[in-house]
Amino acid sequence: MIRISIATLFLVVVATLGFISVYAQIETGTKLRLAKNRSLSAFEQRLPQVIYICSMLVLLRIVNSATTDWLFWVMVNLQLIIMMYSNLLVTNLADFVVIQAVGVTMFATDGGMNWLTTPAYLLGCLAVYGERWYGKRLKQHEFLYLLPPIIIGGFFWGVVLLSRKALTPSLAIVNFIGFAWAYFALWDFDHYQRRDQQVIAKLTREVQYDGLTRARNWTMFQRDFNHAYLQSQDGPMALIALDLDHFKHINDHYGHLIGNQALMAVSQTVQAYLQAENAGYQFYRTGGEEFAIILPGATEQESTAIVKACQQRIRKASVHGSFGEFHLSASFGLALAKPSDGNATAMFKRADHYLYQAKRAGRDCITIEGEALEEASA
Repeated sequence: MIRISIATLFLVVVATLGFISVYAQIETGTKLRLAKNRSLSAFEQRLPQVIYICSMLVLLRIVNSATTDWLFWVMVNLQLIIMMYSNLLVTNLADFVVIQAVGVTMFATDGGMNWLTTPAYLLGCLAVYGERWYGKRLKQHEFLYLLPPIIIGGFFWGVVLLSRKALTPSLAIVNFIGFAWAYFALWDFDHYQRRDQQVIAKLTREVQYDGLTRARNWTMFQRDFNHAYLQSQDGPMALIALDLDHFKHINDHYGHLIGNQALMAVSQTVQAYLQAENAGYQFYRTGGEEFAIILPGATEQESTAIVKACQQRIRKASVHGSFGEFHLSASFGLALAKPSDGNATAMFKRADHYLYQAKRAGRDCITIEGEALEEASA
């Protein structure tokens, strides 16, 4: 019995840590892929993780169908841990429903769900999922934050012990200990991972800012624009995409150091204006010579005035060197939030499309919702 207990604890904890390690890799890989594809879709970011969690639940059920005795209960315990912890991993209610539907179905196929266990389990999952709201105070006392899932895990194994004759009290206790230990290991892994990220963020501003221009970077643009787009359901919002004109010529003719100076001049000029105008307006470097401005709460009239002011200020900016000096210009695309966009990516693509319309029109131009602003041309 001692050997079985040790093997049970070992398998549960090691398999659980393997699950969360792969989950973290999928999450990181997804973010990198979306950044490479310049996609802002929150659905595309969540989908791989949901597929992975559901696939693991199905795989464990398949493996479980070929096991007996104590190993059967190890597989059940792993399914329970994954389903419970996924309630803290996922942030979207639809994802929560999908995962629980798959998990309950898997449990039901081995007879683990009945009139007593099903409502008890679902209520427990809702309680853990709800920790994202009521758990803020509990996080100030970290071990208290672990209590709800541990209590629910104990209740689950108690109910299973009463309803399944094949489970002995000693095996139920060992599995509960394994559940609690694995859950603590998951929490500890997540806790230190988040703390490491916070330390890195404090040590370097490159997590949020472009090293050259000191503008916020693409990662911050993804986060901020998705948030601003969701907020735009309650009011207006605009997005400006802009591109420094003739940047390749500047690099080829004057050299990359001068090209860098041109990028810094644009960033400093626009950021100084935006901060004076409205601290809520944020400036981002989204590519080589490409930038974006998020204007939360800005109407068409307000955003038009802002994009014209940015154009005029960039025209007055200049780069100095041994060759003398030259003035800069940029092309602009302005998009306003519309219900027909459906998501943040669609709005971003519209602004980007309008930007290239301005470039094709001869550069140093502004395109607002597909229409060139003639009076703003040079």
